[in-house]
Amino acid sequence: LSPTAAAGLYFFGITSLIIMVLSVVTAVVVESLIEWLTHRELTYTDYHAVLIGFLFALILPPSVPWWIPVIGSAVAVILGKLVFGGLGTYPFNPVLVSWVVIKLSWGERMSLFFAPHTRDQVLTPLMAIKEDPALFYEYTLMDLFFGSQAGAIGTVCGAALLLGGMVLLITKLIRWHIPVSFLIGIALVGAILHGINADMNPPALFHLITGGTLMAAFFLAPEPVTSPVTPVGMLSFGFLAGVLTMIIRLWGAHPDGSFYAILIMNAATPLFNNLKPRLYGRR
Repeated sequence: LSPTAAAGLYFFGITSLIIMVLSVVTAVVVESLIEWLTHRELTYTDYHAVLIGFLFALILPPSVPWWIPVIGSAVAVILGKLVFGGLGTYPFNPVLVSWVVIKLSWGERMSLFFAPHTRDQVLTPLMAIKEDPALFYEYTLMDLFFGSQAGAIGTVCGAALLLGGMVLLITKLIRWHIPVSFLIGIALVGAILHGINADMNPPALFHLITGGTLMAAFFLAPEPVTSPVTPVGMLSFGFLAGVLTMIIRLWGAHPDGSFYAILIMNAATPLFNNLKPRLYGRR
C-alpha cells in the first residue's frame, strides 16, 4: 500500500496523511481496548488492525472531516471483525463493512471529492459519465492512469496501485486468480458495451483505471478470510465480482460499484468454496 499512499499524499497533501494517521491509530486503540476489557489476548502485534485502518483511510475521499476516519475505523474493527470473533472468523471484509456504514450514514460527505493539488470540488470520472457519457472525452487514459483524476485518497493513481499489486503477486502474498478474473470481468463487460455503442460507453481500459477497480482487485477482493480458497472458486468469485461491478456502475445508483460487488460476493464465498477439484481414490 505504500506506493498508493505516497501518491495520495502527493496529490492531496497533508490532509490525506492526517486521515491515514487517525484511521490507523483508532483501529489499533479500539481493538486493544476491547480485547483488554474482555480479558482477551492483545493482538495488536499482528498488525491486522493497522492494515484495517490503513485500507479504510485509502478508500475515503480527501474531503472528509476528521471524525469520519475515527468512526469508520472503530466500526471496521468492532462490527466488521471483533463481533464475529476476530481475525479469521468474519464473513465480510471489515474495511468494506465500515465503508458501507459510513456511506449510508453520511452519503453527502462521502461524495465530495477534490481535484488533485487543489481544494476545488469536482466529480470523479465515473460520477461524470454517470451524468453524461459524453464527458468521457474530457479525460485521457494516460492522465487517469497516473493520477490526474478526483477520487478516494488511495484510488486515484493506477500506476501506484499496479506497482503495489505486482509486489503482492511476486511475493505470493496473494494469488493471481481473483485479481485477474476480477479485471477480466470488468474488461469483458466494458468491451462488449463499447463495441455496441462507442459513443455512449467508454472503452474497457477506462473502467479498469478509474474508481476503486485496482484497489478492489489487488487489496480488497483477495482478502484471505473472506474470499474462496479453491482455484475454481477464486476465479468464479473474481469474475462475477467484476461483472457485478459493471452492472452497478451502469445501471445502479452508485457510480462505482466495486466495493459493493466484493461485499456481496463475500456472502457467497461458502458456495464458491464448494467448487472443488475432483477427488481420486479413497481415504
